[in-house]
Amino acid sequence: MLLQKEQGGGWCTNVATCRARKNTRLGSSKQMANQLAFSGLLSNLQKFNPDFYNWNRIKVMYCDGSSFTGDVEAVNPATNLHFRGARIFAAVIDDLLEKGMKNAANGGSAGGLTSILHCDSFRALLPIGTKVKYLSDAGYFINTKDVSGTQHIEAFYNDVVTTHGSVKNLPISCTSKMGPGLCFFPQNMAQQIQTPLFLVNAAYDSWQLSSSLQINKILKFTRFFEIKVAQLLDTDVNFH
Repeated sequence: MLLQKEQGGGWCTNVATCRARKNTRLGSSKQMANQLAFSGLLSNLQKFNPDFYNWNRIKVMYCDGSSFTGDVEAVNPATNLHFRGARIFAAVIDDLLEKGMKNAANGGSAGGLTSILHCDSFRALLPIGTKVKYLSDAGYFINTKDVSGTQHIEAFYNDVVTTHGSVKNLPISCTSKMGPGLCFFPQNMAQQIQTPLFLVNAAYDSWQLSSSLQINKILKFTRFFEIKVAQLLDTDVNFH
């Protein structure tokens, strides 16, 4: 029995933000640690992980910035950026199959949006009859306006898809009905997924509060207001 987990790490939306990741563990395997702690669902201690502690466990590191959906043939010689996350994912699965994953009686996966986007294509790579179930942990992102009334997160995902050339690797059941950027939102494509999928999400997701809803805009305004009030109160004002 096998438990495979895809690592999280956000996305990059353009050349500048992808270059910023290039020399980090989220942009190159050269920067990844030689050893990683396995905790939570990957722990081998029964008291912490009673259901999966004795399974074979794999952690797929994240390094492409597009939830392994990118596929751009051309490489800009000035930046040497390769937007080929989908090919990385396929190569990882091929390598695991060669190492015996195809002999697993059952399969499971824990991850975020990557799990949702790839669960059917991953299942299709395994022998017929292999049991595959997916668990998406904190991978359900809401499409809503931010506190200023703009569609920030929708524009963000549109940029991810455009930069990485992701459209060809998103579920066609979704892209045939709406813009590909909208297919990064699970609510637009989860109903068409054939592989058993379980969703776990916090009611208050700190990343979505800051990145999707942009609550930092409120905090900045609150601080600005606080400073202005303090300046006013510090001024010699006569009230008559």
